[in-house]
Amino acid sequence: MNPRPSIRQLRNRRRLLWFIPVLFLAALLAWKFFPVRAPVPEVPPAFHDLTLSEAQEVQVQIVPGDCCAVALERGGMEAGEAARLVADVRPAYDLARIRSGQTMTLFFESGLLRNLVYPIDRDHFLEAVRDAGGRFRGRVAAVPYDVRRETVRIRIENSLYEATLASGEMMELFEPLSRMFEYDVDFNRDVQPGDTVTALLEKKYLDGRLAAYGDILAAEMVNKGKSIQVVRYRAPGGGTGFYHPDGRSTRRMFLRCPLPFVRVTSRYGMRRHPILGYSRQHNGTDFAAPYGTPVRATASGVVTRRGRDPGRGNYVIIRHGNGYASHYYHLQRFAGGLRAGQRVDQGQVIGTVGSTGLSTGPHLHYGLVHNGRYINPLRLQSPSTAPLPREMLAEFHEHCARVLAPIAGPAPKKALMIPTAKPRLGSPAMIPGRSPDPR
Repeated sequence: MNPRPSIRQLRNRRRLLWFIPVLFLAALLAWKFFPVRAPVPEVPPAFHDLTLSEAQEVQVQIVPGDCCAVALERGGMEAGEAARLVADVRPAYDLARIRSGQTMTLFFESGLLRNLVYPIDRDHFLEAVRDAGGRFRGRVAAVPYDVRRETVRIRIENSLYEATLASGEMMELFEPLSRMFEYDVDFNRDVQPGDTVTALLEKKYLDGRLAAYGDILAAEMVNKGKSIQVVRYRAPGGGTGFYHPDGRSTRRMFLRCPLPFVRVTSRYGMRRHPILGYSRQHNGTDFAAPYGTPVRATASGVVTRRGRDPGRGNYVIIRHGNGYASHYYHLQRFAGGLRAGQRVDQGQVIGTVGSTGLSTGPHLHYGLVHNGRYINPLRLQSPSTAPLPREMLAEFHEHCARVLAPIAGPAPKKALMIPTAKPRLGSPAMIPGRSPDPR
């Protein structure tokens, strides 16, 4: 038999049990107030073998946890000069907002930094230039893209997403191209092999390479042998919109689907419930999609309910005009700040796909109610918004004739603009009126 522990041993055990949570609390406070920063990569070995007078251009990768001064020192600047640069250019752009993953380019001459280029976003960059007094002047400018109008033709075999990927175009073209037809075509059900999409758009080139897309000016989709044409044009109230050649707006009261490129797993009507095991009315449509897929409001309206229950899981109900309401069930999480009584716009993200409540996997249950009765969302004939006013139609028809001509016919046309030589981003000649030597 094991001997019975003594009173002293019992006291020691109690002290140990009290000491464990104290250690845990100390570790938690140390983690909160003294976080471990991501390791800063060392300067490439090849740079150690060069003097600054030989290293004319140095590229510095911004890593998580970086501050600008540290990144500049890693690129070869002294600490004092790096701090002065950050302070000098702050009126133009605060370099404390640098983001990891970006690349900062430094240009040296005779051991001193001559100028710096930092890409703020896809269309703008910051350039800092050393002046004659040794201080730095900063300015934010537009990236000098070579913009060309070109036609793109995509043949669909399975889906528009896969076809865009196979066409050789950048995948960022998929979303704006699909949104031009999202009110007229259900990309989950209507697309068939052999359908085509042709678009006249702006392509942005930098150093001879495609870097981004601009506006899509016009597009045509041939779906099941039927031609659907959409043209970008200025809207009567300001901004731009998409219109059919007869002046009708493509925008409708409801989107065809609250999710992008998904598949229908359960339709509206009677069905056997996969969990409850008996047949009952299914008052909506189930769309399968990966966890975290953004869920969009199909129409503008007011959130009337945002909650959770055992059946619907996380759910949102939105009230729209003309007696309509839309339901979204089994969400993984809600959009930040979403609450009952809040107004949301069509296309606004209200949550993400999940599998909460009575659910066998990640999907969205989408329901639609009209005047208190559930209706089949896939059969809704959504009304169009206001067309262009009659006084704008003559000018609009002339515009349609110009932008639709390049996409008509069996073969895409060549670029409509001949590219002109542009200086490389970051070169001294990039700023008009500047000599190659900014000092």
